[in-house]
Amino acid sequence: MNHPWKWRVLSDAQVAQIRDAALTHIERHGFSVKHEPLLARARARGARVDETQGQVRMSRTLVAELMAQVPPQYTIGNILGETWVIGGAEQYGTAIVTDPWIIDYGTGRPRRPCLEDLRRNTIVAEQLEPVVSISRMDYPVTDVPGRESSLRALEVHLLHHTRHYQVMAADLASFDQWLGIAQVLSRDGDIRRLITSAVAAGSPLVLNELNAELLARSVAQGFAIVPTVCPMAGSTAPYSLAGTLLQSHIEVLMIALLAQVLRPGHPVEYVSGLSVTDLRSGADLYYTLDKILWKNAAVQLGLAENMPVGAECGGTLTHRCDPQAGAEGMMFMLAAHASGAHRIAGFGSCHNAVGMSAEMMVIQQAYLRAARHIARGIRTEEPRLGTASLERVGPGGQFLDDELTLDLMRSDEFFQDDVFDLSGGQGNGKPLLERAHGRVEQLVGGYRSRVPEDIQEGLRRHFADLYRRIVSS
Repeated sequence: MNHPWKWRVLSDAQVAQIRDAALTHIERHGFSVKHEPLLARARARGARVDETQGQVRMSRTLVAELMAQVPPQYTIGNILGETWVIGGAEQYGTAIVTDPWIIDYGTGRPRRPCLEDLRRNTIVAEQLEPVVSISRMDYPVTDVPGRESSLRALEVHLLHHTRHYQVMAADLASFDQWLGIAQVLSRDGDIRRLITSAVAAGSPLVLNELNAELLARSVAQGFAIVPTVCPMAGSTAPYSLAGTLLQSHIEVLMIALLAQVLRPGHPVEYVSGLSVTDLRSGADLYYTLDKILWKNAAVQLGLAENMPVGAECGGTLTHRCDPQAGAEGMMFMLAAHASGAHRIAGFGSCHNAVGMSAEMMVIQQAYLRAARHIARGIRTEEPRLGTASLERVGPGGQFLDDELTLDLMRSDEFFQDDVFDLSGGQGNGKPLLERAHGRVEQLVGGYRSRVPEDIQEGLRRHFADLYRRIVSS
């Protein structure tokens, strides 16, 4: 990452302590795998397997051997032939384009997604730096009834999508559907770099039959794995910051270890999404300020494992664009950027991780620019140190036409972003949300899809066939 410092919430001794505790648990107690073929592969690789209980234990030596096979970086690509290295020197982003709730700009209230949301949000995500991949929740849209609803949403999304595809298959049918789509998207038949596959762990410490099969199929296809690990302190994880972090670490290792059992050297990214249970209401609080500590600590643990590491870029507990949301969003983004994560995910997310908006994508991009500026620090080399300027101007002078002012006035020396109101209290500045909406309209207006015409035509034929099958079934 291109910033000179990294913020750390764990000492080196604490990182070592958590890693040691994870190894002890895996060796003595293990984790549960509800998938007979994967259990057999784990046993053949040297794990101690209790088939009756579906319990897998691995010695520290075996864990070390398998984790040494996880590559420290991997390459993703898109339909235009562009590639990005995850785990290298650059920090990239992943955006979402739909959730159960869309925060409507006009009303300021959550509503269910419609087809136009998929189009607009995909177009915005396509043009945001540093976004190189996009994920989509499989959720029906309100203006298309019946069984076609989710398919119509997916088709509109794909017709405007040229980034990398981060697939979050909820079942095997969805995974197979994506395999069919990938064949349409790929001109040479090589789909490995087009898709990253999310594989969920059940908390605490379970890989159920469905997710184990998704892992096996994803590895067989050559798709890099992004674990979906979401322990909730107090309900599905110990009710402490450290206890939930330890469980999360074991669950990520569980998926990474099993991926290596299936195929040595298969890429797995270190990602976790920890949250806390509100013991007063039973609600899952996904974006509390404790998340700042967790996401930073998780990045430290992932880097200690020499894995590519992802972190959530932001988010808010509420749907409102108010001071609380601003404080949460900016602190989350600074924590994600300064952690040193290779990939920051979730551009657009808010409303306790079940809502999003195009405006929030643009706002979070502005937060990232602010975070970069802060993390960069103050540059003190000449002429920025200003010694020559002070000598030229002297006591009682002014610097409006000084050489340094003229040299740097259009540079990145001071923070600038069109989404922030930088009018300095002059009374004519528009609010941040209004500015973000204007930016969204600018990105969407007159946009022409970059998806090549032959791939667009292939997608239309593919989905037309799917719609005919629905009608005839």
